[in-house]
Amino acid sequence: MMTSSALFIYLQRPDSGTWTTVGRYTLNQSTRTGVFRYAPRYLEAGHAWAIDPVNLPPLPGIDQPAPRYEGLHDVLRDSCPDSWGQMLLQRKYQLPDYVHPSTYLRLARNGDRWGALAVGTSRTPSIDVINSPKLVQLDGLAQELLAMYERRAPVHAGIRKMLMATPSLGGARPKGTLTDGNQFWLIKPALPSDTVDIPVLEHFALRWGADIGLRTVPSHHHRIQDGLSVLRVCRFDREGDRRHMTISGASLLSAEYPGGTRSAWSYPRLAEILRQIGAPLEDRIELFDRMIFNAMIGNDDDHPRNHAAYYDAIQKQWRLSPAFDLVPNPEEDPGALSMQLCAGRFDISRASALADAHRFGFASGAESAQHLDHLVARIVSAVDHVDAAIPDALRLQIKNRLARNRASLSDGA
Repeated sequence: MMTSSALFIYLQRPDSGTWTTVGRYTLNQSTRTGVFRYAPRYLEAGHAWAIDPVNLPPLPGIDQPAPRYEGLHDVLRDSCPDSWGQMLLQRKYQLPDYVHPSTYLRLARNGDRWGALAVGTSRTPSIDVINSPKLVQLDGLAQELLAMYERRAPVHAGIRKMLMATPSLGGARPKGTLTDGNQFWLIKPALPSDTVDIPVLEHFALRWGADIGLRTVPSHHHRIQDGLSVLRVCRFDREGDRRHMTISGASLLSAEYPGGTRSAWSYPRLAEILRQIGAPLEDRIELFDRMIFNAMIGNDDDHPRNHAAYYDAIQKQWRLSPAFDLVPNPEEDPGALSMQLCAGRFDISRASALADAHRFGFASGAESAQHLDHLVARIVSAVDHVDAAIPDALRLQIKNRLARNRASLSDGA
């Protein structure tokens, strides 16, 4: 039996902000099975924060196996980079196309990880501090991200060095973090392969969602040198030196993404899990509203890793995170979403939207139907007043899509 060296998992405590060793992860390299065990001192101290309230309850003295990601626990997979960050690590360490997912967990630096977890080989927490670009360096950061995407030589060597030190972010598109005071912002430039201006389209959708009452991440759109379109999105998982415990919708649903099957990708199931982990009713209604908003705008990239929850240290409860990655499909009008609207159905229709509405917390079918009708009307009426500019042709496409989807979700559908 070949067992890898232990990786100790650290947590920034929600109450005090101090770092503590929460547990240990080990991988059996022969069988590709991984186990996590909470640290005895962590549990003996009375800490009740489960790093994954669904899949890793705080059980003393028990090795808890990882059933997905080839032996890497869901919440630890959340702390790994996705395709963009993995690509940077592959370049930096000359990794082959395939390595075990835990390799990325081990190699990614702690300074820019998502959420409040960190990883190390010492029993005592060791958290590095990453020097991120500042807001005044926005132009240089966006240009450097584009150069890295196109495999060009550095445009700004200092920024390139910072980016190579922080390959811990998720997503497929190039992105980097900059700081402005106590706030951390993701920078996402347009790509030459884009058929439409994706940064301005995402900014438009985020503003649109906020206009109808959704809790969305703050965003700003910029035009920098040579007209490059750049989106700046506020990170909800940290503020100043404090990091917030976060967990993806994929982990909450015990669903593997990328990979796995879509059978577990479900809005109603996610709503029930939010209730189980202590989120308030308003969060489940908010999730229903996001489902309908995604259906109306044609955002079929609503996979479970584009949903999340975070631990609110003041309220001492898990909450649905602000909405992020809201991007209408720019190529075609989707007739279905990536997540199920009701059991077994992905199609955008009134029947799908209302079949499992009770699982979101509505008291009756009449209440959920009335809520749906009012929400659809708000979405349609708000589109002409969104404080974000998109090309006229794209606006017309979206308005035509709204008309079709409104008909699909109407009482006469």
